[in-house]
Amino acid sequence: MKTDRKTVFIALGTLVVGLLLGALFFGGGGHSAASPELATEEHSHPESGLWTCSMHPQVRQSEPGSCPFCGMDLIPVSEGGNDDNPRVLKMSNAAQALADIRTEVVGRSEASASMSINGRIKADERRVQTQTTHFGGRIEKLYKNFEGEYVKKGEKVASIYSPQLVAAQNELLEAKKLASTNPALLEAARKKLKYWKITDEQIAAIEASGEAMRNIDLLSNYEGIILKKLVNNGDHLMEGGALYQIADLTTVWAIFEVYEKDLGKVKLGDKVTFSPNGINQNFEATINFIAPSVESNSRIIEVRADVPNGNGRLKPDMFIKAQIKAVASNELSIPRSAVLWTGKRSVVYVKLANNEGFELREVELGNAIDNHYQVIEGLKAGEEVVVNGTFTLDAEAQLKGKISMMAPSESSGSDHKNGFQEIELPGTINYIESTPRSFKNQLQSLTKAYLTLKDAMVEGLPSSIQAQSQMVSEALKKTDMSLLKGDAHMHWMTLLEPMQQSLSDINSSDNRDQQRLQFINLSKALINAIESFGTTMESPLYVQFCPMANNDKGATWVSAQEEIINPYFGDMMLRCGNVEYTIENNPN
Repeated sequence: MKTDRKTVFIALGTLVVGLLLGALFFGGGGHSAASPELATEEHSHPESGLWTCSMHPQVRQSEPGSCPFCGMDLIPVSEGGNDDNPRVLKMSNAAQALADIRTEVVGRSEASASMSINGRIKADERRVQTQTTHFGGRIEKLYKNFEGEYVKKGEKVASIYSPQLVAAQNELLEAKKLASTNPALLEAARKKLKYWKITDEQIAAIEASGEAMRNIDLLSNYEGIILKKLVNNGDHLMEGGALYQIADLTTVWAIFEVYEKDLGKVKLGDKVTFSPNGINQNFEATINFIAPSVESNSRIIEVRADVPNGNGRLKPDMFIKAQIKAVASNELSIPRSAVLWTGKRSVVYVKLANNEGFELREVELGNAIDNHYQVIEGLKAGEEVVVNGTFTLDAEAQLKGKISMMAPSESSGSDHKNGFQEIELPGTINYIESTPRSFKNQLQSLTKAYLTLKDAMVEGLPSSIQAQSQMVSEALKKTDMSLLKGDAHMHWMTLLEPMQQSLSDINSSDNRDQQRLQFINLSKALINAIESFGTTMESPLYVQFCPMANNDKGATWVSAQEEIINPYFGDMMLRCGNVEYTIENNPN
């Protein structure tokens, strides 16, 4: 009987709790959530509604508080009204205010984009000449003996013994004797020497001396710097033999290396600012040539600019770092914070007229211009897009069973070849100023653990990779996401899951190649996190790129050293790659 009575009490208790929850779920449904009176009532009488987490919608509480999973502040469950459109989300004014939803009008702007690239200085090929001898002979003496030496036009560069030239001089001297009776013969002998680039002054000296010169001085046809010395004393040359390559370096070429994936960001006429290694000076130039073909191995396209170099500070083969500034003229653009990425698609939330809610809309984007994206298709000038609170809106849409970034209407159909699918992430958003130092410290520990894992990837021992992957997982678990608030918290959540998944896949595999594939997604997410939130590391970090990784799609990674040590190929292609850009950290 005791057991039966206890069972009855439990059943009655359950019934009472059910009635209370029913009142909480369905009570007060006749009030408008958009009215100021209700907004006040929601805050003063929280028992009239439910509270949930925008990132964990399964959480339902009858009063405000913190999410038991991520520590975020709970938001009220808003009333969507009668809404049959799966792409349109309606939220109460109170919920919008609490989620800090902000919009921006889509407009046309002329914004400048900047892309960091590397390059080198090269002599202008149009100003590079080859000094040759115009007659065959043996070099008796070189007057210019080393590369880099300056040569003036008409200056002596070599003394040459030429039997045919000695014979031609003797013909001249004989013709000179017959000048009074046969002047045409003398003129023909002079022209023969002139064809071999013997100057009038040299011919006059021969005639005045009355003797053939054994050695003839070769005079430079060009002015500039000797780039290459091609002969030595005693060398025999045929007619037309080359002695030097001479370059006029008053104008040089700046050659920049642009990966084919970035070619759309560069066009003729773009301005470029660069600085050479070791010279504390910025130079400016204009892109005037883009190579017509891609280098097959590196997937690099050469882009060129002419640079005045009157002071000679720029030297051929000098390495340079540059910023290319592109101008997007009068094109639609939206802030990066408005864009949500889902697979290869990008979506935004558009605010409908007359406060009819927010529509999830797929858009086609162009180049990144500073903190904006060019809009190719999907939006019109004058429409409003959500630029703050987008993650909250998307979580609310998921909660109501609508189409969202997190719950698309159709599967992506991605090919999970080799068990790997490259992720698409939202663009980086600068939360560095608002990010607590304690979180930056945690991100620093995570980055240091990642760098050790990167070194293990280079060595390529699966067991060592698994061990270091576990260390990164431990560091990731110690990052306290409750330190981040609002959209910053949402952004971290989008990065956290792919990092956790990548580490799990790395740790569960004993295949080096599979581990390296999963390292791609881990690197992408961590780079985004470092750029978005910052770390307290005292030295800069280098974002490096290998165009051959990921089945020639390319992949990035982070390194503490500027030198390329490729984690995706190890000893096979240890130096394959390029420094894309540098992340400067602020330890303060």
